[in-house]
Amino acid sequence: MSEEDVRPTSPLLDQPKSSNRFKVNFLEDQEEKKDHSAGAGDTVTSHNHDSTQHKSHEFSVKFADNVSQTSSTTSENNQNKSQSTFTYKVFETLDFAPKTAFYRHVSSQGQSRPTMEEIRAGKSRLPKPETPKIKTENGGGIKLGWMQGVLMRCLLNIWGVMLFIRISWVVGNAGIGLAIGIIMLSALVTTLTTLSLAAICTNGEVKGGGAYYLISRSLGPEFGGAIGIIFSIANAIAVSMYIVGFAETLVDLLQVQAGFSITGNNMNDMRIWGLITLLLLFGISMAGMAWESKAQFFLLLMLIIAMINFVAGTFISNDWKEARGFVGYNVTVLKYNMMPHFQEGENFMTCFSVFFPAATGIMAGANISGDLKDPSHAIPKGTVISIIISTIAYIIFAIQSGSTTLLAATGNLTDMVLPGTLDDITNCVFGGIQMNCTHGLLNSFQTMAMISGYGPIITAGIFAATLSSALASLVSAPKVFQAVCKDKLFPYIGGFGKGYGSAQEPYRAYALALLIAGAFVCVAELNAIAPIITNFFLISYTLINYSCFEASLSNSPGWRPSYKYYNTWTSLCGTILCATVMFITSWWTALITVVLIYVLYRYIQYSKPPVNWGSSKQALKYNHALSLVHELSGLSYHVKNFRPQFLVLTGSPSSRPRLVNFMQDISKGYGVMVCGQVVPTLYKNPSCYNETEWLVSNKVKAFHVPVSGSSFRDGVRCLLQSNGIGVIKANTVIMGFKQKWREQSKEMVEEYVHIIKDAFDHTYAVGLLRVREGLDLKNSPDDNLEGFGHMSKEASKVNLRDALSVDQLDNNDDEEVPVDTSSQYGEDEALQDTPAVAIHPGDVEMNMMETPEETDESPLAQYRGFDGSKPKGQSIDVYWLSDDGGLSILVPYLLTQSSYWKNASLRVFAAGHEGEIHSGRIRMATLLNKFRIEFGSVEIVVGLDQKPAQSSINAYMEYRPKLDEDEEGEELDAKTLQYIRIGELLRENSTDNTKLIVVTLPVPRDHTPALQYMSWLEAMTADLPPILLLRGNQQDALTFYC
Repeated sequence: MSEEDVRPTSPLLDQPKSSNRFKVNFLEDQEEKKDHSAGAGDTVTSHNHDSTQHKSHEFSVKFADNVSQTSSTTSENNQNKSQSTFTYKVFETLDFAPKTAFYRHVSSQGQSRPTMEEIRAGKSRLPKPETPKIKTENGGGIKLGWMQGVLMRCLLNIWGVMLFIRISWVVGNAGIGLAIGIIMLSALVTTLTTLSLAAICTNGEVKGGGAYYLISRSLGPEFGGAIGIIFSIANAIAVSMYIVGFAETLVDLLQVQAGFSITGNNMNDMRIWGLITLLLLFGISMAGMAWESKAQFFLLLMLIIAMINFVAGTFISNDWKEARGFVGYNVTVLKYNMMPHFQEGENFMTCFSVFFPAATGIMAGANISGDLKDPSHAIPKGTVISIIISTIAYIIFAIQSGSTTLLAATGNLTDMVLPGTLDDITNCVFGGIQMNCTHGLLNSFQTMAMISGYGPIITAGIFAATLSSALASLVSAPKVFQAVCKDKLFPYIGGFGKGYGSAQEPYRAYALALLIAGAFVCVAELNAIAPIITNFFLISYTLINYSCFEASLSNSPGWRPSYKYYNTWTSLCGTILCATVMFITSWWTALITVVLIYVLYRYIQYSKPPVNWGSSKQALKYNHALSLVHELSGLSYHVKNFRPQFLVLTGSPSSRPRLVNFMQDISKGYGVMVCGQVVPTLYKNPSCYNETEWLVSNKVKAFHVPVSGSSFRDGVRCLLQSNGIGVIKANTVIMGFKQKWREQSKEMVEEYVHIIKDAFDHTYAVGLLRVREGLDLKNSPDDNLEGFGHMSKEASKVNLRDALSVDQLDNNDDEEVPVDTSSQYGEDEALQDTPAVAIHPGDVEMNMMETPEETDESPLAQYRGFDGSKPKGQSIDVYWLSDDGGLSILVPYLLTQSSYWKNASLRVFAAGHEGEIHSGRIRMATLLNKFRIEFGSVEIVVGLDQKPAQSSINAYMEYRPKLDEDEEGEELDAKTLQYIRIGELLRENSTDNTKLIVVTLPVPRDHTPALQYMSWLEAMTADLPPILLLRGNQQDALTFYC
């Protein structure tokens, strides 16, 4: 038997392979047994035992080499021994061992970890025994390692068209010294970017999309989508640049060697050959990654041979090469060419902009991240090594070409022997005669081919370098664009993200890249195309560096890159360097690039695509918000900074848009608005957590906070004591008016009134909103269940199943389960209006109340302003009868500042006497002006001390509560008559032209019976337009001091 079969059995490791679960193992001693062993092998026998509670498996384990643990065997040929045997009883639990499938974004069926509800309820959910097949990014396509997928591609792109066609021109203009500086600056930019790229790549799994995927998942969809479009276009244009370099060499070769020209015009010939080459490369790319990889390997081999041929050619001299400016290694030429000799219109930055596209090849591996076996390992390793190798090669070639070749030559050996200085030769003056120079470092793009040992090999190398780079870019552009299209950040481009075949090749995106590249091939001017690509790539590098900097700065626990050779400040330096170089190179193309990025950024920001990738921007916002909260907590309160902040007992906000709308119009997003909901058990009501999405989708700036409690009052107490953080917390409680208080039990009414008292006890202001139509979304006229955001009777069927325990549902399938709906305060006390009913579990309605999206009109439009109409020529009547600190006048004023209520005039009513109406108006108007409260008119209400009409008293007597003996007092005391009189005055002064009434809320005294208090409120508010009973907490909410 193998060593694995006899490994020691561990209580924590002994698990059946078919079930990836933790096991609880119990160790029991057994009496000594005689063990019968067969040969030297050890066996493990299993005995199954039944248990009343769980299934258990008993394992006996034996070890051969005189170990204390032994096992029984079925063999009959072993010696009898007296041994000690231990047995493990293994019981299954509901927890699973950690596995990768649990942490993927999309898990296959049966591969998600059990929920907390399932664990607590004791539900068993066995996983599938087989390992699920996770769909890969490119289906069943080929996967590449770090050498073939990253190193080889980066080298082919970096050693592109610039290696043999433009490096000599850069050396001629900038000199060897500045040329090395250009190479090193490019290397510095790419190295800093690569360090940031490596950190981002190793901070989690990397999928297809290259730079777009990295930036979008770090900085969010706004920057990511903008860069995705720009980077895709940049790669498509890069295809044209490499092909134009190839066509330029081919046209020169045909004219020199064979005197052949298709049209007689070099530019037109380059366009024709370029388009033909583009179609051939397009065919190779359409064949798939396997063919493309084989082609890349062959092209890299040709390129390396050509580079060796160039190095060898620097040691070989002949008359043909000397006529074209080759002098061999010469110290004088080396010193002279060390200094810059810029041609007209050229400078350091123009040379840099021409050369820098060669360095952009560092993204070749990252661009096909979806086709790599291990992107997080392959991209950093392959990219860093490619930068080191390519930088060294470019420096060597710059020194060799600059130390062996003159800046200018005529191509005639006789001219080269004429007397003259190096300055004369540079100016193409030989023997004092001005001549036409078409060769040398400054005048010929084929200088590298001339220097080489065998020209055709260099030509083959140029073809390999240009075609390989073009092919890599032609593959990268569609892959990046496909990733952008799949994320659906922009409209009308989703079709380009469609993949075909097992490798999900984006053929439509290939066709689009073909069109873009073909258009720029027709430009046929390499030096004109290069600066555009330079800026597009530099803006991408800028954001890659900034992504790493921002992620590091956020100190998010999720930022844990395994690549450690990076630094927060090197990423910042890379960001600044890339942005600076971009503008210095070509400020107008940089400006155009930035404008394009900004337009795309703003569009995505406006459209708000439904994606959340956990960007570092979110972490920074959190840090910033937390820092501000800490700062605010250290500041002392001042009345000038007072703002009403609301705890609105809405229950489910989506079912009470009237209440939500009204409070949103007051707070306007400038104050805290918390929508509180009390449910019996949160984990049994997961729908509670969907309300935040409803608030966000309807642009309501509020927080939804569900809490649980043994009663509705306990839940509200929890909200009162724990809402907010620091000074960012509510100071005013808003509830719906308990309109059916007369039909409910005394205990329910007392709970309602006690909540008002609790709010005052916790120094909150309190407001009660009463609306004739009710506050529910689908409330019938005869069922005005308002309260704390009431529900209709049909809606009261919601979540009844959630109220039943899992055991009741599982163990009482054949019997009726009594459910007291008065306990269903999850949607709030509206359900208390319904008597206890008996419900069979199979008949429980599981359909949620119709959501806002299912209605004919959006709730926030239909119910805004209570009836969906704006107040035109209507008024908000404020009865400021008691001084509560000013909140009663501040809240209606803030309401008139909203765009919806701005046309409503503010009428202020104050109490007064018959002979002091004029002076009372002046006093109130003066006070309001000091508070800078704009108002339409001031009215003085007289007769508050008068006895109400007998008809009003008779109406009150119909719903007057019958008090208990210990609560009985004067039948109609002065306070009761006063509230009846206030109701009369409200109905007299506030007509149908009144949109809203705001009146001071009476404070419930400790000894006032709850039923009597509710009768007072009924007497004040019955048969009136929407009315808000509001009372401050006796603290200043207004000041007239500067």
